[in-house]
Amino acid sequence: YGLAVWGGPLPESFGNWQGGREVSNFGGNVRFRPGRLAVPRSESEVCRLVQEHRGDGVRVVGSRHAWSPLIRTSGLLLDLRYLDVCRLYEDGDRLLVSVGGGCQIWKLLAYLNERDLTLPSVGLITEQTVAGAISTATHGSGRHSLSHYVQRIRLVHFDASGSGVEARWIEGGEELQAARCGLGAMGVITEVVFSVVPQYRVQEQMVVALSLSDVLSMVAETPLQQFFLIPHLWQFYVQRRRETLDPGGRLTDQLYRVYWFLAMDLGLHLVVLLTAVFLRSRGLVRLFFSKLLPWTVVTSWRPTDRSDRQLVMEHELFRHVEEELFVRRSDLPSAMALVEDLLRVADDRTWRLSEASCEQLRQVGLLGDVSEIEGCWSHHYPICVRRVRVDDAMISMSSGGSEDWYSISLISYQRESAEFWRFAGFVGAALMRIYGARPHWGKWFPEAALRAELYPELGKFIEQVKRCDPGGVFRRGFVSQLPGMSE
Repeated sequence: YGLAVWGGPLPESFGNWQGGREVSNFGGNVRFRPGRLAVPRSESEVCRLVQEHRGDGVRVVGSRHAWSPLIRTSGLLLDLRYLDVCRLYEDGDRLLVSVGGGCQIWKLLAYLNERDLTLPSVGLITEQTVAGAISTATHGSGRHSLSHYVQRIRLVHFDASGSGVEARWIEGGEELQAARCGLGAMGVITEVVFSVVPQYRVQEQMVVALSLSDVLSMVAETPLQQFFLIPHLWQFYVQRRRETLDPGGRLTDQLYRVYWFLAMDLGLHLVVLLTAVFLRSRGLVRLFFSKLLPWTVVTSWRPTDRSDRQLVMEHELFRHVEEELFVRRSDLPSAMALVEDLLRVADDRTWRLSEASCEQLRQVGLLGDVSEIEGCWSHHYPICVRRVRVDDAMISMSSGGSEDWYSISLISYQRESAEFWRFAGFVGAALMRIYGARPHWGKWFPEAALRAELYPELGKFIEQVKRCDPGGVFRRGFVSQLPGMSE
């Protein structure tokens, strides 16, 4: 339940081994025994291993900081930790960075920062590998997903006959749009080329908002903001963020980083672990969020820092599980009202759902199932909401249309709680049926939720996958359940 003792690739001691040893993800909800785990040191070795294990199936593991079963395999599991070289170069008037697929994002950001550069979008955590992050369309807040900024991808896959393995660059068109969020189904990503931008600074201020309309009215002024619905308090806390020319670096800015680390990255999570995990006390959880948490939040500070420090959290320090669903901007107000209603009825079986919530659930055949979650779950973590701009990766959570998408995250530190999975499953089903919400490919993803209608370009994506993998070597396990993938 406590401090995560690893966040990167599989331990060195794993080496290359033949079956028998269990692999688990960060949250511990995915556990399996691959037939073989290999740690190649070069692209040519990747090609050889893929060819040798074509009959077994091949998947790739990154930092394991995901909750979906994408890495699960009974065949070959590849760890690309040694493919992590970063190289900056010019392409005409563009400055690009080429990075190995096994490089963790924090290493790439450090390499770029030494040159006063950074990535256009930075996610909440930076432990993921580059290949893993883009394969699941990892995102930050207020900009596009990281996949959107991919210019080229180096891919190991099968030729048209399905008998030979080749490595080549994918540089444009529908093939690149598919590979930008490919779920590992097109092949093994050995290298990625990103566009880069000059390092920039971000000013932040935490404020309280009583309504969602108040939160959304701030977006124009602070477009990088993310916000939290606080359970049991039922108010919004907004991390208002915007780019600034203010150089920062003052003592107060440094003190704020110390405060945030001690109060939020550590303090909040330790209280959650104590009250919700070890003591299992609903009363103490309610007391903390409704009465004590507001006293820990400082709203007068406006610190400024580098983007790669200001936009991230040390969210990988403590093991947890997470469900994240994406809804369109126009659906966000009613979706959040429904989520709050469901949180309340799960915490208190005497809570009466609003007429709007009842009607929405009735229309999709779920109203009669509300009794299954009544009083079953008292949520113990803020519900995080982030804005993500539309991109053209075929099956990313924010692809298609003209509206911004908003991600809604439900996080639990009771990692083996059947009650949380029951509640999260109900919320997921409701948001998907009512709003066409899309689950994050890297978060907890109920297998029953693989619905073709959520992804208008799924057919095109599968066409590109089958061109690269006609024999189905990479499209095993979880991805094989995508409608049309195994045909």
